[in-house]
Amino acid sequence: GDGGGHDGHLGCKGELVCGSNNCKKYGLYFHEKDDCCEKPSANSAKTPQVKYIPGTPLEPPPGQRCKGRNYDQGRRCCTPDNPCDEKEGDCDGPGDGGGHDGHLGCKGELVCGSNNCKKYGLYFHEKDDCCEKPSANSAKTPQVKYIPGTPLEPPPGQRCKGRNYDQGRRCCTPDNPCDEKEGDCDGPGD
Repeated sequence: GDGGGHDGHLGCKGELVCGSNNCKKYGLYFHEKDDCCEKPSANSAKTPQVKYIPGTPLEPPPGQRCKGRNYDQGRRCCTPDNPCDEKEGDCDGPGDGGGHDGHLGCKGELVCGSNNCKKYGLYFHEKDDCCEKPSANSAKTPQVKYIPGTPLEPPPGQRCKGRNYDQGRRCCTPDNPCDEKEGDCDGPGD
C-alpha cells in the first residue's frame, strides 16, 4: 500500500479493490507507480514481504527530520524549500512521474531514489523514496514489459488515466470512485 492516510478501497466502485503499482497491466500510458481499481483476487490481500538486511534500523534515528509516510512529516517531507539529507524521505523525484521536484528535494549532489528507503530503515514504507548518493542505478530508467494488446493510450472517455495525465494522482476518491482499470487510487498499499 501507500502507507500513511489512504482511502482503503473506497476510491473504487462496488466490490473493486485498489491495487498497488498494478496499472501498467491495463495500459502502458500509466506510470509504473499508479494504482488501479481491479476485481479482488488472491493477490489483492497479500502483504508484500519485507526483506530484512542485518543492521537496518527498525526505528528512525534521533533527530532525523524526514522519516517517510508512516510518520508525522509523511509524504513529500523533502522539498526544494527544505531538502533532505542522505537516507531521508519521502522525496518527489523523477521516478514518481507527473509533476515532480526532480532531485531538488535532496541536498547538494544527492538524488531522489525510487521506492528505495527500506534499505535505510525498516520503519519506512515500501513506496517511500529517499535521498541518496548518485550511482549507476540512479540514472537507469526502468524497463517496461510490453504485454501484447495492452493499450498505449487511454481509451476515449476514460476519466482517471494516472499521474501522467491531467487528473493525475488520486483521481479515484470516495466521492468519485473509479471503474475497473482506472487509477490512480489511494488504497491500503499506498
